[in-house]
Amino acid sequence: MYPAITRRHSLPLAWLSLAYSILLVAPRDVWGQGCVIARGGGHAAVTDGSGLLESGQWQVSVALRWFRSDRHFAGDVEQTERKANSTEVVNQSYFSDVILTRAWSRRLGFNLTLPFVHHDRSSLYEHLGNASGRRFHTQASGLGDVRLGASYWIFNPENHRRGNVSVGFGIKAPTGDYEARDTFTRASGPTERYVDTSIQPGDGGWGAEVELQGYHHLAGGLFAYGSAYYLFNPRERIPSTGFSVPDSYLARGGFDVRVAAVRGLAVSLGGRIEGVPGNDAFGGSRGSRRPGFAVAVEPGITYQRGAYSGALTVPVAVHRNRTTTYGSVRAGDAAFADYTINTRFSIRL
Repeated sequence: MYPAITRRHSLPLAWLSLAYSILLVAPRDVWGQGCVIARGGGHAAVTDGSGLLESGQWQVSVALRWFRSDRHFAGDVEQTERKANSTEVVNQSYFSDVILTRAWSRRLGFNLTLPFVHHDRSSLYEHLGNASGRRFHTQASGLGDVRLGASYWIFNPENHRRGNVSVGFGIKAPTGDYEARDTFTRASGPTERYVDTSIQPGDGGWGAEVELQGYHHLAGGLFAYGSAYYLFNPRERIPSTGFSVPDSYLARGGFDVRVAAVRGLAVSLGGRIEGVPGNDAFGGSRGSRRPGFAVAVEPGITYQRGAYSGALTVPVAVHRNRTTTYGSVRAGDAAFADYTINTRFSIRL
């Protein structure tokens, strides 16, 4: 632990990093929003709720995420008839990541993310059709796309204890299955096909990710935090499936406050936007993709005790928009979640 910022506030530097670190080591598919695939996210930090890692320290984190997407939108207009007629697509997705972090120094750190996923998708139209009224399930599970990243504090933490900014860079390897298949029920009988792009464990492309994170101590136990993340996927599409390999992005920010009555406890409230663009920054953008974005209000809670810490956030969607795809002037529809549940548990070694 670092010494207090001032004797008057008696706040260790750990609380500064706590202000923005609640989910910076969240699940690898943390930004997935149902049918809108937004893979990636913010593993560049070298800290968790217990503060900056010392040179040579290790941190092991397990991050879990769940959501159910069944609210269809075309543009920002909800297709309420889908649920009324029970023809909506329902994705239930579970993500579990193991994240290993190594502090090279107090300013430079490296991390490796091993993601595992399980998806269940139920629909009518992919099987016997909406008119049948019969819902069937397809599933995909396994290892996702492994990530290796690094982050660096721009300012020396020893001299900038009231605020700092870090930059992160990473590489995403196409280790996840991007040609997963399952059995579909058709009038002609069971048929094995590629599952929908939204539940493929991997996206099939090498990617590069960049991230910017920062915090500032405002007063007492109150802090402001913010981060922005972008995943570049230069590969255009998967020939066998026709699925696009899209970029994705995330931005979040808000306020974090220490609960004085309970040592080690902090609560936060912020906003976030995450999604998939219709056109990639590099490479082509053709292929089947569902671009769009979701805006959410994000409350959270973090608790730290010694070498252990845990966090919970529940982003609640307040705006969803299924935008147009490459070369299209009309937005299709896509299913979004009302909220997601994110947890993270960490231990320092």
